[in-house]
Amino acid sequence: MLTYCNKEIKILNRRFYCNILLLCCMLIIIGCGDSTSVTDGSETDNEVILRDYKLSGDETWDFEKTYIVHGTLEIPTEVVLEIPPGTVVKFGNNAQVRVRGKLKIGTPLFQEVLDELVLLTSINDNPEPGVWNGILFDFTHGADSFLRGVVIEFAKIGLDIKTTSPSIIDCTLRHNDTAIALDGSDSIIQHNAIIDNNIGIRTIERQNRPQIERNNITNNDTGIFCENVQTIIQENNLEKNNTSVWLNVKFNFGAPNNWWGSVLNEDIDKAIIDSNDTNIITKTIGTVLYEPISNIRFDEAGPRE
Repeated sequence: MLTYCNKEIKILNRRFYCNILLLCCMLIIIGCGDSTSVTDGSETDNEVILRDYKLSGDETWDFEKTYIVHGTLEIPTEVVLEIPPGTVVKFGNNAQVRVRGKLKIGTPLFQEVLDELVLLTSINDNPEPGVWNGILFDFTHGADSFLRGVVIEFAKIGLDIKTTSPSIIDCTLRHNDTAIALDGSDSIIQHNAIIDNNIGIRTIERQNRPQIERNNITNNDTGIFCENVQTIIQENNLEKNNTSVWLNVKFNFGAPNNWWGSVLNEDIDKAIIDSNDTNIITKTIGTVLYEPISNIRFDEAGPRE
């Protein structure tokens, strides 16, 4: 009987020590894991990590820290997020900012001199366009938001603007699937560099009048994909795109006084898809009326220092 009890005690001791060893291994694995796998709002001396984070009140971020966003960063109605000049924000795969309140990024509009840039980018070392989802202005019905002096790169839709009109000024949008999408927006889009995207700007067919002026819209597959003929497009440099303007509605569209990289009609016609391209289009669309043509490049277009 005593021998049997001793055997049971030995078995229990083995199980106890095995469980202790297993627990220690798990703690070591957790401690050595990715530093981004921490809870919402975790903060170190250099980083703030946000995972599916919803603001509970107004916030102004610290430009001396790098912010890392996983999941959805949500700005609720009546809440303001300010991201000051010099801040770096990195986004995990499929991360998104959803704006229902107000978002103010970069140098204030009233300030004459542009401060240090804000960078919104992917957390990956070698990202592809579309790796994070971008910023969605989700039917906020306001015009107080702005981005000025901001670089947005590697997003699916850098700025997806629905039924609101933030100002987009002195920014660079590059290496995105779509840099800016405008749906029911009167946004002012001025002095930006919209470069190396699949689509630079896409406008939706609504009776709104966004102003796209004095931008460098270059080296995109499609510079402007236009479904809103109320849009103002003037004094832009529309050059070196595979297609500078693609019209996708049945109405004619006026886009006078832009630089197309050439003053020759035959060259400009090659940079436009409209009713003249019956070999490409599959539905009835209008014609882009691009005259008068600027005979010089706009040197003052693009972000200002």
